[in-house]
Amino acid sequence: MDDLAHARVLRDQLGPTFCLTYVKDADAATALRRLGGSPDTLRERAPAEVTGRQQSAAAGSPGVAVALELGAWSVVIEPGGVLGADHGLLEAASRGSAAVSVLRHDDAAAHFGYAVDGTTIIGFDPGYPAEETVWGADPGMLRHLMDALGLRAPTDEYEPTWPDAEARAIVLAQRITGARLPDQPLSAARISAELEPWFVTPVTAGDLLRAGRRLPYAAELVAAAEAAAPQLQRSVAVAEVRRQATVLGLADTPGLLPAIASTGPVTPDSPLGRQVREWLAAGRRAGRDSAFPWFLTALRGVRDADPRVALLAALKPYTSGLPGLADEQARTAVLAALADQAR
Repeated sequence: MDDLAHARVLRDQLGPTFCLTYVKDADAATALRRLGGSPDTLRERAPAEVTGRQQSAAAGSPGVAVALELGAWSVVIEPGGVLGADHGLLEAASRGSAAVSVLRHDDAAAHFGYAVDGTTIIGFDPGYPAEETVWGADPGMLRHLMDALGLRAPTDEYEPTWPDAEARAIVLAQRITGARLPDQPLSAARISAELEPWFVTPVTAGDLLRAGRRLPYAAELVAAAEAAAPQLQRSVAVAEVRRQATVLGLADTPGLLPAIASTGPVTPDSPLGRQVREWLAAGRRAGRDSAFPWFLTALRGVRDADPRVALLAALKPYTSGLPGLADEQARTAVLAALADQAR
């Protein structure tokens, strides 16, 4: 069976939504950990146990991914999952090596990403890989392979280039990695783990407070934060996230307050790490009205080595509109602290 025919079969076997993440120079367990696999969940699981977790993931539990070792690369398969398509997570997985991801999503666009040593080289939608929509540090790098595989934009509105897009993207990943997945890769017991990317992904621009016309007070906060000296930025950031923890009734969580003031890692199997995982699950169950995602984003951000990033991440929950987190008096106190200490 040729590569494209094999990829079509594989696509159909894996279903309407899945993500494949290829990680170089990593065994199966290491590849899972690079994607946020919790060490205390790392074990071999039977096929029914893996596919059965999709409903649990929809209810708030983390999804389970499996991994296979194929030569110099391991491939992480997320049945029903999409995490590997996040460029921040893919870049984290690629540090010191390389990583490739292919996403098929029943309710959204497909995605292909290729990252090397923490930088996205190229990313695009396989269904519409026009030159103006392909992005990354070297968006033309794979053009010769993409053209050869038929990964191109339609020449007119009537040309359907998307039906085989994901299959062609799988072949492209195979060309880069030399790793060809076997038929029915989920039909046997595999090493697997629950994925929680919070522990391995860095702060993103979307995690930081930004000035905006709909939030006029944000501009004042951002200006004060940007003008502050680094030591002041750090101290105000730490104080603000401690305030959030107190408001949410979390301040007594073992290890939390020291972690807020530290830039060291929080490991997923530590006492604090397990609590963070519970908060992440609670946030997924509660949806947009939950304070946990806002707090956890601030917690991850305040631990960044850059004090400016730490402060802007700590202040982001003021845009949540949630009681306690978006407290006007507390916001006024932050501005006063920045002004008083800056003098």
